Parts: sequence; C-alpha cells; structure tokens
Amino acid sequence: MALLRTYLLTNRISVHLVIRTQSRGKRDNVPEVNAVSQFHASTTQPEKGKMYDKKPFKFMCEKGKSYMWCSCGHSKTQPFCDGTHKSPFLNIKLRPVRFVPEETKEYWFCNCKQTNSRPFCDGSHRKETV
Repeated sequence: MALLRTYLLTNRISVHLVIRTQSRGKRDNVPEVNAVSQFHASTTQPEKGKMYDKKPFKFMCEKGKSYMWCSCGHSKTQPFCDGTHKSPFLNIKLRPVRFVPEETKEYWFCNCKQTNSRPFCDGSHRKETV
C-alpha cells in the first residue's frame, strides 16, 4: 500500500512523497515462547554457538519478565542478547532464546553455548570436547 502526501514548502514548491508501508510479520527464524514450558528449547537451531566462558552465569530473574539468552556467543552483554547476531558482516544464523520465568528466583544460564537444555546450564562445559 502506498500513500501520496503533498507538502508545500516555504518557497511555494510542492513536494510529493510516496510513503510505502509494508505489513510487518514475524521475523524469520526467531524463536517464540513455548506456552507450556515458558522457554523455547531451540530445537529449530541444531548448531551450537561460539563459547564465551566455561563457567555458567547465575542471574536473578523476575516472574513474567522476558529474557533473551544469547545462543550465538557473540553478544557483549553475556549471557543475554545485545543484537550482535543481526550484523550482516558476521553472517550468524543462530537467534536468541526467549525465556519467561514462572517464578522469581536465581537461574543458571549457560555461557559455553554447548548446552542441550537452552538457555540453562546442563554441565556441558565439563566435557573434554568443550
């Protein structure tokens, strides 16, 4: 859909602007919240991210607040996403995992990015291959 707007400038020149609007749908490959468990297990992303640290990160999460866990390992605000994966120069296919806690308490988030229970630490950092 395009809208045509006419603006009259101070020197009496009219300018016609065509404003294009697009419907904004879902972004491709961005995980949604799983209504049953309140976090997305990231099963659609079989790859593992770049290791940030071998130690998990303990963080106090508030009930009902949404947290985006960085799965690519490139974020500067680990363990949470800062949008670095959107850079066209890095060519990152992994997307953040959304987590909405059911209660206010401390959670252990994975920093090695090799966990099978995203976004939580499952001890994968202890493996010799990591």
